[in-house]
Amino acid sequence: MKNEVLLKQLVRQVKILNFWITLFGSLFLVGIVIAGFLLWQVVAFIGQTNQKIEDMKTSASDSLNVQKKTCESDGKIGSWFRENTEVCK
Repeated sequence: MKNEVLLKQLVRQVKILNFWITLFGSLFLVGIVIAGFLLWQVVAFIGQTNQKIEDMKTSASDSLNVQKKTCESDGKIGSWFRENTEVCK
């Protein structure tokens, strides 16, 4: 009689413990998935931003290179510089 009551109490406690372990385990796994996704988003954003900065640096240096622009131009000034000066050589 006592053993049956004790057994029912133990089974009840194990069921409660199983519920809480399942609940917190699931929350932990969901948290890891969310943290992984956010980390992936941050890494992708940093990579894209780095690429944009590199592209802007390249375009800025090209637009500020007056000698290169003058020598590559198809107009009268560019052809005069190429023919009469040592700048474009």
